Amino acid sequence: MKNQHMSLYLASFFLLFLGIETPGFASKNNPDSLEIKIDAILKNFIGKDRPGATIGIIDHGRLVYQKGYGMADLEKKIPNHPDVMYKIASVSKQFTATAVSQLIRQNKLSLHDDIRTYIPEFPDYGKRISVSHLLYHTSGIRDYMVLMWLTGKSFEEPFLNRDALEIINRQGSLNFTPGQRCVYSNSNYILLAEIIKRITGRSLSDYADENIFKGLKMKQSGFESYKIPGNHTLAISYKKNENKYRSYRNGNHATGDGGMSTTLNDLIKWDQEFYDSTSVNQDILKRGALESGNILSYGRGIMFNTYRTQSVQTHPGAFLGYRSEILRFPKLQISVILLGNSDEINPEEITRKIADIYVFKDKMDLSNDENPPSTLPVSYKAFTGKYEVALNLFIDIREENNQMIGQVGGQAAQTLYHEAGNTFKIGNTNDKAVFKTDSSGKVFQLNIVQGQGTTKAVKLGFASGEVLGQFAGTYYSDEQKASYVFDIQDGALWFKTGTNPGVKAEIIIKYDVCYFSYQNLERATIKFSRGDTGRITGFTLSSGRVSGLKFEKKQRSIP
Repeated sequence: MKNQHMSLYLASFFLLFLGIETPGFASKNNPDSLEIKIDAILKNFIGKDRPGATIGIIDHGRLVYQKGYGMADLEKKIPNHPDVMYKIASVSKQFTATAVSQLIRQNKLSLHDDIRTYIPEFPDYGKRISVSHLLYHTSGIRDYMVLMWLTGKSFEEPFLNRDALEIINRQGSLNFTPGQRCVYSNSNYILLAEIIKRITGRSLSDYADENIFKGLKMKQSGFESYKIPGNHTLAISYKKNENKYRSYRNGNHATGDGGMSTTLNDLIKWDQEFYDSTSVNQDILKRGALESGNILSYGRGIMFNTYRTQSVQTHPGAFLGYRSEILRFPKLQISVILLGNSDEINPEEITRKIADIYVFKDKMDLSNDENPPSTLPVSYKAFTGKYEVALNLFIDIREENNQMIGQVGGQAAQTLYHEAGNTFKIGNTNDKAVFKTDSSGKVFQLNIVQGQGTTKAVKLGFASGEVLGQFAGTYYSDEQKASYVFDIQDGALWFKTGTNPGVKAEIIIKYDVCYFSYQNLERATIKFSRGDTGRITGFTLSSGRVSGLKFEKKQRSIP
C-alpha cells in the first residue's frame, strides 16, 4: 500500500509541472466523487485567469485529496498545487507557540515569567504581564496591526519586528487588566518572538529552522528569512479591483504573529505531530484560563471549538491576499487544509463546506450552477443603519458583499434573507426581521419576531446639513503620531487618515458616534466628545482589539 500511495503522489506531482490542475484521488467520472463536489465549492476559483487555493484532506495520516485551484502566479502562468508555498498568516502562531513550549520544556523559560524580565524596555503598566498572558491572548496589550490600520499605515510597505515593537512599546495603556479577559492580539506573538530571540540569541526564523522544521523534514517551510528554493514557487497574493486582479506588494517581514511560508505537503507532516503523545505539540493544545478560573477556548496558537457534532482544533489566517486554515477533527483523525492567495477566499467557510461532504457525508445539489440571487431587494439601503433596542444595546444592519447582515452588539453576525416586502429571515433560524415604515415610506423601526415574542428597535438618525460642520476639522493623537482629517464633500462628511482610503462618516447624532470597518474584518467606533460650550473637542477611537485611543481636535495644521 505504501508503494501504491507513493506512485499516486508522484503521478500527481508530474501533472503539476505539465500545468494541469492536480486531481484528487477520487474518480471524476463518478457523479458522487469527492472531486466533483469540491470543484463545485471552489468553482469561482477555477481557471487560468484568477488566483485561488490548494486544498488537502488528511485522513488517518494519509493524504486522500489534493488539488490546486486557480493560479499561484498569474504573470508567470504557474498554477496552484500542493508544492506551491503560501504565506499562512496567523496559522504561523502555533509554530511560534511550539518554539516557546520547547524552551519551557528545557527550563529556559516559564509560563509565569514577567515579560519585562526579557524585554525590560516594555512599558510598566503597573500590572504584571506573563509569558502565559501572551500565549493565551489575555495580556490586554493593544493589537499593533489594528493600530496600524486605525492610524493609516499601509500593510504593503516595508515593516519589520522592530517596527512592530516600536508601536507596541509606545502605547500608554492596556485594553484591560491582564488575566481578566481574552482578546486576540497579534502584539502578543511579536513579543514572544522577541523573547525567543533574547533567550536563544537567534531569530525565530533561525531557531525554528533548526529546532522545528529540520526534525520534521519540513524542507519547504520557514519564516521570513527563509530562502525559497529555486525550483519552488511562492504564491503571489492578489486582490480584485474592477474585475482585474492586482498583486499585493508585500513589504511586511515581521514574524511571530505571522510571517511563515509552507506547503500542503509539509503541513501533512506537521498535522501528524498532534497525534504523537510525546510531541511538544501536546503542550500547545493546553488551554488557557482567566484569573476567574474560566477555561478558554484558546490553546497556544490553536483554537478549540465544535463544528456540528464534532470537536475541532483550528486556526485561520488572513493577511493581504493570503488565506489559510487547518481544520482538524482530532477524534476522527481528519484534517481539512486550505492555502490560498486571493482575498476573495473565506477559508473558514470553504473548509467547513468540505467537511460537510467528507466528514458528515452531506449530499450536494449539483444541478444548479448559477450564482444564487442577491438577498437584497432593490431598496436595501433604506434598511441599513443602527437600531437601538435599549441603552447601549444596538442592532447593526449593513450591506456586505451584496448581502444584508444583521449583528447585535458583540454577537456573531447573521445573514438576512429577503422573503417579501420588508421581511427578512434571520440566518438559519425561524426568526424574522421586519422593518416598519411611516406614511412617507421611511424606515423608523425594526421588529425582531421570535417564538417567545417581538423585540422592537428604533432606527437612529444620522447628522446632516449644517450639523456636519461641527465635526469637520483635524484631530491628532500624540500617542499614535497620527491625524484624522474630517471634511465635507458634496453635503456629506468624510474622513481620512494616512494611506487609508477616505471613509464616509455617518454620525448617529443622538450619541455623537460613528462606525466604520476594514475589509469586513474589523469594526471600529469613533465617539466624539464635547466641551462645556457644546463644541466638539476630540474623539475616542476603539475597536475589538484596541480601546481608548484619544484624538484631540486641533485649530491649526499638524506638522
